[in-house]
Amino acid sequence: MKNIIFLDIDGVLNCELLYEVRELGGYKEAKKQLVKSVKSGAINRLEYYQSRICKNRMAMLNKLCEETESVVVLSSTWRKIDGVEEILKQCGATFEIIGKTGQCCSGIRGVEIYNWLDKNCKELFGIHGSDFYRYAIIDDDSDMLLKQAQHFFQTDNYSGLTPNTCYKIKRFFTHKTF
Repeated sequence: MKNIIFLDIDGVLNCELLYEVRELGGYKEAKKQLVKSVKSGAINRLEYYQSRICKNRMAMLNKLCEETESVVVLSSTWRKIDGVEEILKQCGATFEIIGKTGQCCSGIRGVEIYNWLDKNCKELFGIHGSDFYRYAIIDDDSDMLLKQAQHFFQTDNYSGLTPNTCYKIKRFFTHKTF
């Protein structure tokens, strides 16, 4: 049985440090500059998204998925982008994306994840979603359900995904220290 990682992108695979290193003046300023570049034709849509993903953080996620035999479900607002799976592959993703969470009227990410598990676990794993425990949530926002607390690994939008967060998730899935 595979592990599932529910993945947010902004604040996980991109962060303030990414834009500081590139000397783009922070996330909001960089995003404005990138949107202007797309509108002017200076860069295309794929280049826009590639510039918003940190290659080092993508490599950390790839390694984590490989080492823990994990697949990914997109819970990020990026899930709404047409062709997001191909964009992530072009940005270096080697992990398998098996789905995207839906939207719910509350807009609470934890509810969207709960609904995805409830809808898909029976078909994928032969068990009810509430009995499935082999998942981790990586997000910089904290709008999760209380019963998801042990599965939730919060990043911050300044540093995004870090080796320490990956280590904690690896320990969570394997029940081993390294």
